[in-house]
Amino acid sequence: MRGPLRSIAATPSVLACAWAIGLFGCAPAMPVSMGHPLLGSTSPPFHETAIDERSVDVPGTLRTHVTVIDFWASWCGSCQQTMPALERLYQDRRAEGLVVVGVSVDDSADEAARGAEAFGVSFPIVHDGGHGLQYAFGVSEVPTTFVVDRSGTVRFVGRDPSSIQRAVIALLDR
Repeated sequence: MRGPLRSIAATPSVLACAWAIGLFGCAPAMPVSMGHPLLGSTSPPFHETAIDERSVDVPGTLRTHVTVIDFWASWCGSCQQTMPALERLYQDRRAEGLVVVGVSVDDSADEAARGAEAFGVSFPIVHDGGHGLQYAFGVSEVPTTFVVDRSGTVRFVGRDPSSIQRAVIALLDR
């Protein structure tokens, strides 16, 4: 009779473990990030005006849960996949607190505007004409995308659109 009582007595512990596994074990995992000095560190803060005159602040507001900062250029071949993928992600998840900021390293704001229009993006585009943001974030090639959590910590750095999406979803679904 001791055996069944032992099983019954262990039930609350088993249920607690199952609950914890369900709560924490089912969240999507963060994808592997590329090596970058900012990974795990606080994102450089900035306040800029987008090419469409919107104010862009990193870190964002209290409603911002995840910020994606994508360095790109109109002449960048890989950006032809990354920018539309970020636009879809932005449209799908912005109501959940996702903010996407494109940082153009094009020579002119006009080139950035034409590129953003060609890629069909609606999220704010900042033209980094003086390359101050590019330097602050340590970006040496485009595209390079940073995913920042609500506390301002850089949680993912990469170039692959599907990995960027998985990183955003993992943070939003926590």
